[in-house]
Amino acid sequence: MENNRQNCIASLMTAKTASAISNIQLAGSGAEEILKKIFKPLSQKSLVFSVGSILHGNIFNGDTLIDEVIIGCEGKDLFSINCHGNPLIVENILELLKKHGVKITEPQEILVFLGKQKHGDNTIAIEADIVMAQSVTLYGAKIIRHQTKMGLIQAANWWLENLNALEIDDIIVGAEEVLSDSEISKYFIRGAKIVIAGPPNSGKSTLFNYLCGKEKAIVTDIAGTTRDWLSAKIRLKKIQAEFFDTAGLDETLSEKNEIDAQSQAQAVELIKNADLVLYVVDSTNPAKVLAGLTESLNKLVVINKCDLAGDLFADGLKISAKTGSGIKELIGEIEQRLGVVDFDMKKTVCFTDRQTNILEQITEAKTKQQIKKLIQELLKGEIAV
Repeated sequence: MENNRQNCIASLMTAKTASAISNIQLAGSGAEEILKKIFKPLSQKSLVFSVGSILHGNIFNGDTLIDEVIIGCEGKDLFSINCHGNPLIVENILELLKKHGVKITEPQEILVFLGKQKHGDNTIAIEADIVMAQSVTLYGAKIIRHQTKMGLIQAANWWLENLNALEIDDIIVGAEEVLSDSEISKYFIRGAKIVIAGPPNSGKSTLFNYLCGKEKAIVTDIAGTTRDWLSAKIRLKKIQAEFFDTAGLDETLSEKNEIDAQSQAQAVELIKNADLVLYVVDSTNPAKVLAGLTESLNKLVVINKCDLAGDLFADGLKISAKTGSGIKELIGEIEQRLGVVDFDMKKTVCFTDRQTNILEQITEAKTKQQIKKLIQELLKGEIAV
């Protein structure tokens, strides 16, 4: 294998399932030479790749035709192969590239390659390009973009330039503030996880269905109908949230049978990992909030069935999941509890696990030398792919 091909990588950028068209990105030193060996244009006598050109032709494995494709030359050592979306065809093309010394990898590595071509060793800017494409809201994309112009990159460079004059505690406090603001910014970028929990037959599934705008969960008057959990991603006012409908919480059900015990365990696990718990209770039924389960969590007590006579609860947000009464107020309170209502989009935040890990290490650093090394890693460190 020639040395220049060892740096050539390729990845399927579209879904691995059957589709009309699939896209394979080929990047790195030696990519053009490989294409000249396996691709034959239909209309050109000589094969010439120039940036911006689009070529129509066939890919061959020796004398065997694999597929008719469109190849775009998107940059130096960067090509886009657009083929038919049959997974077998895609696999044959990838295997052919592998045969010619190409490393088949995940899309993330291609995106890092593109980022390095565009931004050099500016790791935060490279990460921003990758994560912005995955942001679930426009607000999230704006927050990320700010980190490459001012925000995180400005803070890191300022800490580095003024390291000798600053006290270690000043930098630690600054890092802690960034981490705190990042917890809220992640709702704009990745979305929030909200679990609908509460006693059996309190109307959790009815609320879930109302929020979804359609019936995804089975609703009956029989307590304990929901035994598994369902989820749906729903756009609120400012953020996207994934709501989870869970089995009714009842300590006695764990002792009833194995299925109910597993349902209870699943519900408890989802609650522990939620950003917010909507604890739904029936306004006509004085059900007890399970002790020790929700006290330490970010929770909002929701009093359901307020359209019925009787109200045994003084505290909580009153709604009717059946009629929709109070749902608008519920959504507003959800975003208030998550801290996104008045969040400043120009806050300095970290937006990847790599950045978060480095900031957490800075808060535990004992010397300026440690901090300097960590800040340099934050600015120019390698991205895990």
